[in-house]
Amino acid sequence: MTKNLLDYLKRNKAFLVKKWAAKVKEDNHLYDTLLNSNLRNLASKVFDGICYAIENNDSEVNKYIQHLIRPHKFQGFSLTDTQKLFNEFRYILLPIILKKCNGSRLSEAIIRANRAIDSIIFHLGDCFQESYEHQKDTKSHVSGPEIEVQKRTRELEESRKNYHILLEEMSDGCFVNQEGRIVFANKTFCEMHGYKLEELIGKPCVELIAEEYREMVIERSRKQIRGEIPAERYVYYRRDKYGRCFPTENKVKRIEYNGKPAILGLCSDITERVQMEERLRQKDRLALIGKLTTSIAHEIKNPLSAIKVNIQLLLDNLKLQGNDLRRLQIANEQVCHLENIMSQILNFAKPIKLNYTITNVIELIDHAVEIIEEKLKEKDISLVKKISTNLPVIMVDKEKMIEVIVNVLTNAIEAIDKNSDYKRIEFEAKAEMFESRRCVRLSIADSGIGIDLEDKDKIFDPFFTKGKKGGVGLGLSLVKKIIDAHHGQIQVRSEKGHGTCFDLIIPTQISQ
Repeated sequence: MTKNLLDYLKRNKAFLVKKWAAKVKEDNHLYDTLLNSNLRNLASKVFDGICYAIENNDSEVNKYIQHLIRPHKFQGFSLTDTQKLFNEFRYILLPIILKKCNGSRLSEAIIRANRAIDSIIFHLGDCFQESYEHQKDTKSHVSGPEIEVQKRTRELEESRKNYHILLEEMSDGCFVNQEGRIVFANKTFCEMHGYKLEELIGKPCVELIAEEYREMVIERSRKQIRGEIPAERYVYYRRDKYGRCFPTENKVKRIEYNGKPAILGLCSDITERVQMEERLRQKDRLALIGKLTTSIAHEIKNPLSAIKVNIQLLLDNLKLQGNDLRRLQIANEQVCHLENIMSQILNFAKPIKLNYTITNVIELIDHAVEIIEEKLKEKDISLVKKISTNLPVIMVDKEKMIEVIVNVLTNAIEAIDKNSDYKRIEFEAKAEMFESRRCVRLSIADSGIGIDLEDKDKIFDPFFTKGKKGGVGLGLSLVKKIIDAHHGQIQVRSEKGHGTCFDLIIPTQISQ
């Protein structure tokens, strides 16, 4: 990176010197007394000094500074004014770096350029002070350099702030890993991991990596430090202060930091990208399942219909009694059950078509509750409704939304043990703003057994039936499909042994 930056600077020296000289004269009227040719000559020397510093050539920097501060070189200008000359070059150089570099090259180039300018400014301060001390004859000569040093310190602090702004405003997290510990981090990196800067500096990098990715990341880092692999990017899960893990893309390369090998990295949160990819995979899986199940259902449906017709003919025409009659009745019931399953599968495979109507939320809830009322009585479950008085009407497919509520309520009923001492379902409805949209939130909470943590992400998968008695596992899949078609959301909160709450967030207006 250093060689590329130096090559670019040297190729464009004339242009950069001209631009720098014009900016100095425009921003600092103190230099109006200098002729353009003298100012450009001065700019050329400043340019050479910065190049020496970028090369880390301390010997040449010292020679250059000693030559530069001879009395006639700066024509009596103060230390602060002289340092300003170099600092002005920062505002010429950094925009060029931002334009020419990206990723890890950007951070390295910014750090390298700013260190070079800061190095020159520090050298100037030291050399000016030494020069004044050699010439001092009176007390006034002693106080002069001290004042200049104070001014120089303030100016340097301001220049450093400008340099830090560039790094702090980056959308990516920038860090330096040296000997397995964080030695530099920008604001975004701190926010991504939930730490303050002082908490991160010196922290072992391994603590910021999800456990299952630690071995992979550590091995890559070792190889980079040894120079076995070039700059690269990889995906891993970072671990924040609170133990939460998030998908992250890391772009890293080996650098020299404070004279020692280190790894410079830029990390980006890719949670949205991963979620989008998972949604696409889920969509493909559902399409495949739909195609397969539709084909199977059609193959089964016709023979099943023939069996049902013949059983009904036997029931109507044979004079059967006792166990023989009961056996035939059971066969007929099971055929009807199979027909219902085939109907569910075929309905699930069909694309959702919505028939929007203006719907009163309270009437919607009452209708759904009426359908499952007998099931509530069978298990002696109390249903408590907490309905807000200011609910707006909503634009939904009323029949499909009733189907959603019935499915979620049925799920809640099945989750409650009939032998439990506490059998209760709470149904809450309220209006709210969600993601800048006016919505109605329907919350259905049960006192059931809860959901295992490892199953929480699977409950909306087609044919997932763990812990259920009967059914083919399409109820919640259909619920999600209908809610998605309305551009709403489902949120699930559950704790094993302490029940589950489904939040149905439904936009009041038709969303695109």
